Amino acid sequence: MASSIPPPEPMKMAGDIHGNWASFRAEFEDYLLATGLSEKEKPSPAHWSLMMAAMDQSPFSLLSLEEELSCSICLCPFDCPVTIPCGHNFCQDCILASWKDSYSCPQCRTHFPTKPELKKNTVLSTVVETFNLRTTKSEADLGTAEDSQAESQDVIRCDTCMEAEAAQTCLTCMASFCEEHLRPHRENPTFRVHQLSEPVGDLSERICPDHHKLMELFCSQHCRPICSVCLQLVHKGCSFMSPEEQRNLKESDLRGKLAILDEKITKNERDSATNRKKALALEYQQIRDMLAREESEALNAVDCELQSGQTKLKGLSKKFNENVVHMSKAKEDIHSLLSQSQTLAFLQASVNLPKAASFDPYTPQINLDSKKVKAMQAFCADLKEHLTEMFKPPVEDRLLIRKPVNVQLNF
Repeated sequence: MASSIPPPEPMKMAGDIHGNWASFRAEFEDYLLATGLSEKEKPSPAHWSLMMAAMDQSPFSLLSLEEELSCSICLCPFDCPVTIPCGHNFCQDCILASWKDSYSCPQCRTHFPTKPELKKNTVLSTVVETFNLRTTKSEADLGTAEDSQAESQDVIRCDTCMEAEAAQTCLTCMASFCEEHLRPHRENPTFRVHQLSEPVGDLSERICPDHHKLMELFCSQHCRPICSVCLQLVHKGCSFMSPEEQRNLKESDLRGKLAILDEKITKNERDSATNRKKALALEYQQIRDMLAREESEALNAVDCELQSGQTKLKGLSKKFNENVVHMSKAKEDIHSLLSQSQTLAFLQASVNLPKAASFDPYTPQINLDSKKVKAMQAFCADLKEHLTEMFKPPVEDRLLIRKPVNVQLNF
């Protein structure tokens, strides 16, 4: 349904945007309702052009909208803004992430019994896009202006026309000239004795503060630039040369010092690498010595246990041999008794017969796995496991492994 209500004036809209986004939004919504458009529909190009014209006439008004055009959850400009039933707007991803447990408005805390249907706010989305374009353009224009200003400050202009870039500076005239205004110095014999140089920005640095003359000499003894008056009054007996000659000497001296420094740095790096290599080799040698000592102690412990077992074995062997002799004697006595024909003699002899049948000839097993040997075996296993774990990464990555070895021997 068409309406006779005129659209808001562009400048008035721009002022409302600059002053208060809420009032601008309310006025714009009233305008949409009066013209028969709903929030779901995008304004006509004519109406939208009016609003864009207002924004263009007041470019700084968009900057004041940054807070109003930002999502209250992520605090960033809206990305695909959607409107929930209570009227508040959020980024679609932000509101969906906040609705994992319950459905409520993060801003006014209004609770919804079921998950509301999200509808994209087309008007707000377009305003945010326009805001981003305007702010990006403003930042780019500002950066371009700053770069242009910096470049203009670095460029030395001609002192005659004040526009063209200077080609050379005359140290006699104390002025800079472009190619066009430098022609008299190149063509007129009168100016041929003038000293020309590359463009100099601040010529005041070349002026003697005492005599206001050009400092075209350099005193080698006092290491300072001087003018012709300084030479006559103060530096009569001093050796001097032109600043360019002094610079050439200084540059040559600095290059020599630089070469010496490079040589010293290379030598120090080489010596440092050699020393580090020696220190690393010493560390590995100490590790090998420690492992050799541990191996020697472990093997000695096993040898001690073996000798102890052999001593026990000899004792048991002797006892076993004695038992064999006793059992052989008992066997002969039993055979002799069984061959006895006299009953009374048999009974009398059986009373005095040793209890050979109850003798246990079992020899106990000799176990060399004492507590000390077992502890040494456990230590070796732990050490091997730790070293294997340390040596898995490449050498360059082992610098990050700084865990101390926590292996103890408990005998």
